[in-house]
Amino acid sequence: MNVISTCLTGTATILTCRKIAQSFSENIYELSSIRLNWSPEYAGSLLDRIDRIMTQHFTHDILIDHLEKHSQLYDLMIAALKDITVFRAEMKVDFNHDRGFLKEVFDNLGYVDFYSDAKNGDHFSLYKMMATFRRNMTPELQQIILARGISKNLLSRLLLYKEKLAELKNCFDIAHGNDQLGAELKREINAIYSEVKDICRIASAYYEFDAPQRDKFNFYKVMINLKKSAFEKV
Repeated sequence: MNVISTCLTGTATILTCRKIAQSFSENIYELSSIRLNWSPEYAGSLLDRIDRIMTQHFTHDILIDHLEKHSQLYDLMIAALKDITVFRAEMKVDFNHDRGFLKEVFDNLGYVDFYSDAKNGDHFSLYKMMATFRRNMTPELQQIILARGISKNLLSRLLLYKEKLAELKNCFDIAHGNDQLGAELKREINAIYSEVKDICRIASAYYEFDAPQRDKFNFYKVMINLKKSAFEKV
């Protein structure tokens, strides 16, 4: 067995993908009505690919160990996503009269390039967004924003996330990890990760008004609950 002994690059990614793929399979008869290639056969094949990787390359003890070590970092990612979302809402309220300014600020702070993917569970996009936010939040821009009513505490937190998330930089996406994963295994997990992200984007939109179902396709929320459910039906 080629055991993976790395941080979240191998563990949380594949476990989160498996849990979402399991929910996808359980709801495939309903979801198959909205997309041509979504079928019971496709859902079963996706689960089989994930299970094969887990059986060949992971052990139960290693998975549990890494989940325990990084559970607090899941909370940090959620906190960062919450704050950048609240900041975005406040900016839209405070500068509703100046759409040109809003567009420029959101572009400079990373919202245009990274926010959508970060919100849909792309961890590396979240890191890149917080780095962009920190780099382009000038003292002059801070004065303008704070004068409108945004809390200085909120802005201070946003400026610190880049450093707090730095230790996870190599764990956000398989392709960016400096680890012991072989090239072929990286390719396989990346392909699954990409498919699952696309499933999340569409299924969460489909279940927009069904919160319990929608949460099954929210990458962050599924990741947070991994310790409770990661090994069900494995």
